[in-house]
Amino acid sequence: MNTGFVGIGSMGGMLARGLLRSGALAPENTWAANRSQSKLEALVAEFPSIHIASNRQLAAECAVLFLCVKGADAASVLAQMDPELSPEQLLVTTASVIPLVALETRVPCRVAKLIPSITQEVGAGIALLIYGSRIRDEDRKRLEELLGCISRPVVITESQARPAIGLTSGGPALIAYLLQSLATEAVAANPGFPLELAQNLVQETAAATLRLMSEGNMTAEEVIRRVAVRGGMTALGIEILSRSMPQAWQALFRETAEKERKQRETLAL
Repeated sequence: MNTGFVGIGSMGGMLARGLLRSGALAPENTWAANRSQSKLEALVAEFPSIHIASNRQLAAECAVLFLCVKGADAASVLAQMDPELSPEQLLVTTASVIPLVALETRVPCRVAKLIPSITQEVGAGIALLIYGSRIRDEDRKRLEELLGCISRPVVITESQARPAIGLTSGGPALIAYLLQSLATEAVAANPGFPLELAQNLVQETAAATLRLMSEGNMTAEEVIRRVAVRGGMTALGIEILSRSMPQAWQALFRETAEKERKQRETLAL
């Protein structure tokens, strides 16, 4: 069964490479289309047997189509694919701003939405799946088995998408920022303390903490309770963070939801 990737930029390229490297997809059954020829050449250099095609040719050859372009670019790309799209195909968009009902109205295919994470580069993390109304049981099985090779697929509803995306697809950047900020401010408050050392300490501690929670079956609350003993310096640190962190997270989820709502209002397929 041929699988095609329309757009091999940051997320599309990561998704294609992850599935090919894991063996979930065979290169000879994989097709790719992209505006940038250099990105296609780089993919072919790694997987010489894949097929490079136009958007229309890819749509004609593939039973499963991953539409990995921005929401604003989807209309023009779909217009090129239109003559070859059929009800027997499965079209999966990675654009969170495209409502599935709008996509179902626009194309004859069965449709789904996939929100991957950069962590799939190492075969880990959550891949969010949202299914359209025409999806079949075999589509679910196919997608979840395929993505299970590089992630843990989690099926959600479209109403759950925005907070779930913030926690999974956006999560690595948010977590990395917090770790970087912690190291940077430790150095700023303690002149002479090396930034590289601070970054190494924070990164290894974060990795060990997650391992402790996973392998030791400890919840976040248990970790805090055991480390932040009453009257200690860490307890003071938690108290300080509690004054501003909840408000920062509230603003993040509120403002990103509002931005996505505005983007949807201007989106035309």
